[in-house]
Amino acid sequence: MKNIQKALFLSIFIASVLFFTSHKTASAQSGRFAEPVFEDVIVEEEIPFSRAVREGMLLPTTLYFDFYEPEGDTMQARPLVITMFGGAFVTGWRDFADMTEYCTRLAKHGYVTATIDYRLLPIVYLSERSIIREAYMSAQDLSAAIRYFKANCEEYRIDPSRIFVLGSSSSSISILLELFMDEDERPAETFEYPDLGPMHSSGFEEYADYSAQVSGAIPQWGGIIGTDMIDADDYTPLCMIHGTADVTLPYDSGYCSSQLLLNSISIYMYGSHAIANRLDDLGITDYELHTFEGKGHVFYFNAIMMIKEAEFDTCFNITRNFLLNHLAMPTSIGETLAENISIYPNPASEYIIIGNEDESSPMPLNVDVFDMTGRKVMSGSVYGTRQTIEVSQWQAGIYIVRFERDGRSVNRKITIIH
Repeated sequence: MKNIQKALFLSIFIASVLFFTSHKTASAQSGRFAEPVFEDVIVEEEIPFSRAVREGMLLPTTLYFDFYEPEGDTMQARPLVITMFGGAFVTGWRDFADMTEYCTRLAKHGYVTATIDYRLLPIVYLSERSIIREAYMSAQDLSAAIRYFKANCEEYRIDPSRIFVLGSSSSSISILLELFMDEDERPAETFEYPDLGPMHSSGFEEYADYSAQVSGAIPQWGGIIGTDMIDADDYTPLCMIHGTADVTLPYDSGYCSSQLLLNSISIYMYGSHAIANRLDDLGITDYELHTFEGKGHVFYFNAIMMIKEAEFDTCFNITRNFLLNHLAMPTSIGETLAENISIYPNPASEYIIIGNEDESSPMPLNVDVFDMTGRKVMSGSVYGTRQTIEVSQWQAGIYIVRFERDGRSVNRKITIIH
């Protein structure tokens, strides 16, 4: 029996050595999503995705997005991150410094990204009623953008099953409304003349039948007008970032205030901490709340709206890790690849076996493994139908195993126990 055990572990050791040494040429996508693997980013500007009427106006206005992608990228089904700027619903633009920085950095990590317009409120119509209507309209515009990208996923080489949204301040309110507000939860103001219509009714008519569901959202210093609209049956994973000293949009709950708004206009909102409490009550654990003690609103900007690098790096790393942890699903174009890959036992303690049943492809199966902080712990390639990897020295926990071949990719989660 001892001889059999020795033979087994010797074979595991030899296979592990072969796994690392057989990867002679580094893949262009090695470390993708966990670290910047592309040097340059291509930006295509001012692409229309919707036409909609602003508050107080009669004629529709065109909404645009700027599209960022890694230069030289060959992946055919890439995850997309849509970003929305902040500005109290009355000001801002899609090339705000923080949104362009997010888009550029994420594109260098292997995502495609888009920073989008949404309808802003003309200052002459500023009122509590119009702000509520504007928040709803901007949520409609986000829905229109998501549906646009799903309809045109082949043109932009987007995986429609891996779309994420990121917002700041007022746009985080829009994101949460788009994700969780049902038709029977619409504020009365949205039914007043002119009726704004259902959440997913805006945008170009040819994209009306596409779903606006996304894989996750990062609302920074955001909030919602009522936590009871968040239900377990239509939940989308959240990564919330908020400072406890935020007086513009409260960390827990309270009336909003902003230098951009009149003192007489104040809406009661439920911030990130109140949202987390609601999720706890529902038994939902797939969320992140990153609390920053003593920090105020949009704390990675200084007084003259310049980015503070250290604070932005912190928020970016939180975002990167959340995205990485929620990429573990088959891509729509990579379904065949997903069907041909197996990984077992799971949970594992001493070794894992990777099964690669696709014998029709001459290309190796590239494998990267990341821990839950986004750190890459190993990289290699599988040649043949089976590969045994020793994991007895790995720390206990959950890992993301990313498989890639010929531009197709799929992620799997494995659990290591000891």
